[in-house]
Amino acid sequence: MTYTTATEGRGKLPPELVLVLITMIWGFTFLVIKLGLAHGGALALVGLRFAIGAGLLALIARPSFPRLAEWRAGFFIGASLFAGYALQAQGLTAIASSRSAFFTALYVPLVPMLQLLFFRKPPGWAGLLAIILAFAGLVLLAHPKGGVLQLSGGDILTLAAALACAVEIILLSRHAPRCNPLRLAIAQMCVVALLSLGANLLTGAAVPWSYPPFWYSTIALGVATSVIMFGQAWGQARVPALRASVIFAMEPVWAGAVGALAGDPMGLSTVAGAGMIVAGILTEPFRRLLRRQAAPRAPARAARRTSGGTPG
Repeated sequence: MTYTTATEGRGKLPPELVLVLITMIWGFTFLVIKLGLAHGGALALVGLRFAIGAGLLALIARPSFPRLAEWRAGFFIGASLFAGYALQAQGLTAIASSRSAFFTALYVPLVPMLQLLFFRKPPGWAGLLAIILAFAGLVLLAHPKGGVLQLSGGDILTLAAALACAVEIILLSRHAPRCNPLRLAIAQMCVVALLSLGANLLTGAAVPWSYPPFWYSTIALGVATSVIMFGQAWGQARVPALRASVIFAMEPVWAGAVGALAGDPMGLSTVAGAGMIVAGILTEPFRRLLRRQAAPRAPARAARRTSGGTPG
């Protein structure tokens, strides 16, 4: 059963705006994650925040819970999401955060590349321009410094994380239109929680169960994650994977804004990068505007040809 139609949502909240709001939440959670990681391991924090988020969505969805098809889709989406989180966290133990951000940014061009490779779906001129602008903006935001082609073990892990992020975006865009977004979000969050907590158990990392600040951060992240996962599933049922990946490139823009509010000033390269990402997001609306402006001219030309007139 498909949950969207071509006309659904007209006059309502635009799905692109929902995805932009999600990137805002992502950006604002950076400080909370930083606080949580100061008191506990990355895998435990990820697992518990997704478990809390899944529980909140399950309360909202009851008595309707994920069906077999939604569990199946949620497993693959959740597994790729877990891989992205875990690989990036492990890579960060070996490389600088700015370098990690640069390599993770590769998910932007990876989405259309994977679509072209596996689904023979090339991007149009607007999509290609959006990719170039968004990726260039991410590079400016990450401000990598020298030696980017000399790949270390941490670099390779982070590149794998970028690939996992690209796969997650593509899988969600392909499965979300055929699933209930709330139930799909619950399924994929359960998968991430189980895989993260299982991996944390295997590594033997300690969890500060009795330390209140860790739980304050984890609960806040759980609430934010429930909003993010549901909004992403709902929005990507209506927005193509390529456009979604460009919109998600706004994440470091909001993260930079939060950092500036916390006392970390935004330099010229950061402002320039943010502007390029916004320009990338606006390429698709600009293309649609050009199409609408050109549309009335075609019938007029056809009418002149039919009546025997000549172009003016």
